[in-house]
Amino acid sequence: MGLWLATIAMPPEARLLTARLSPAADLGRRRTWRGSLAGHELLLVLTGIGAVNAAQATTAALEAEPAIEAVFNLGCAGAYAHSGLPMGGAALATEVVLADMGVQTEARLQGLDEVDIALAGRKSGEPVYNRIACDPGLNELIIRANPGLARGAFATVGRISGDPRTAEASARRWGVIMEEMEGAAVGLVARWYAKPFAAIRGVSNPAGLRELDVAAGAEAAERVLLTLEQAS
Repeated sequence: MGLWLATIAMPPEARLLTARLSPAADLGRRRTWRGSLAGHELLLVLTGIGAVNAAQATTAALEAEPAIEAVFNLGCAGAYAHSGLPMGGAALATEVVLADMGVQTEARLQGLDEVDIALAGRKSGEPVYNRIACDPGLNELIIRANPGLARGAFATVGRISGDPRTAEASARRWGVIMEEMEGAAVGLVARWYAKPFAAIRGVSNPAGLRELDVAAGAEAAERVLLTLEQAS
């Protein structure tokens, strides 16, 4: 039975999963739970909010458990207006985008590719800039269990959109459907450790509007992962 890692920022985003898992020893001073899902051992780590917390927690888990075969990031997110995603809807990332990183000019944000600042992959000739691809095999596994699940790029931000115009500008700049705070950090760490990565998010609010229904968004994402149990 292989080992999967699920990363989630906050306790309210993990309630469906923690209800079926058992508390386990901390890793990297992060709370964890263990159990099984779809024929795999599942390790759930609460990362805390934001990219730095997510990267630290994911690194600690991968260092402590080198047998991890796949990394998932789950939680709630804001849906950009053009996505068509409803409150409580869910989506699967095709890629996760570090949407705050680059060179800011008065006119616009230049992506890392435009200034050739690679975050990884320089030696292999496949440099990684703002965009981190999700694993096609994991995504296919999730889609088979969740036919019709929406798919698209997710923006990982440190500064959440505070109004619809700001959200629209971010969506247009990066071609993304959802806005969250951890996915690309988890994805980049997974890439460094050569682990397949997938990201699932549920809609807690329209991006740019700050009235959140965390439970609706988080539970939608968790249900997508839990559906793998029924499909196995």
